[in-house]
Amino acid sequence: MFSDHPYIDVKKIYVAHEYTLDQMRKCEYPRGRGSYGLVYAISGEAEYRFGTGEHANIVSGDILFVFPESAYTIITTESFRHYTVNFDIYKEASTLQSFGVSHYLLRNENMQSTERIFKKLVDIWKQKSFGYEMQSTGVLYELLSHLYLNYLNPTNNLSKQRLQSAKEYVEQNFDKPVNLEQLAYLSNMSVTNFRREWAKLYAESPIRYRDSIRLRFAKEYLNCGYYTVSEVAEMCGFDDVSYFIRFFKKKTGMTPNVFKNSFGC
Repeated sequence: MFSDHPYIDVKKIYVAHEYTLDQMRKCEYPRGRGSYGLVYAISGEAEYRFGTGEHANIVSGDILFVFPESAYTIITTESFRHYTVNFDIYKEASTLQSFGVSHYLLRNENMQSTERIFKKLVDIWKQKSFGYEMQSTGVLYELLSHLYLNYLNPTNNLSKQRLQSAKEYVEQNFDKPVNLEQLAYLSNMSVTNFRREWAKLYAESPIRYRDSIRLRFAKEYLNCGYYTVSEVAEMCGFDDVSYFIRFFKKKTGMTPNVFKNSFGC
């Protein structure tokens, strides 16, 4: 969709709004859209049937990027609530290319952040206060950059694939020490490359990632009321109960016993 140096030169936004297609309703563009379109599914489900024979089922959290020449029909079997942004670009100054594709469907892994940007854009357009067109264009750039960095960047996608085994290993063995050599081996990388790629993708070290999992499970074990602090420490991989207490207090602001008595059942 983008080149190695992505850029879209936005020419004009035509509309940015929230819209609901009622149950069993059709919406048709038999001659094509006439503009680029971004659709974010807030709730419900819809099927987009394209004139090329392609189709896309979009559900809550999904993002659909539709190209201007795309002819399609939208079919819903339930109420489909969504944000839509229609816009045009200066093609000669942009690196966006369709290669004959009618659309891109992005499965959203970062729903709250993406929906927040869509809502911000729609709210600015709806209020139409002084300078709203310029403000809307700025937020659209933010949105396009967000989509590229999180969903379309081939480097990120490749890194995710290579690091998946290591990530799953940390998640399944959070009660054990982190062995960088083993994680690098699982990712088929050197330790140096593994450290760099992990930090680039997850913005924290494998140890911090493991500790966040330990803390989550510790809270759950304490909340249920069945385990002592020593038992929780052991189940979460802490050999030293005193260290576990210091760790827990640093992360939550209270000792495990205080947390257990305050929130346990």
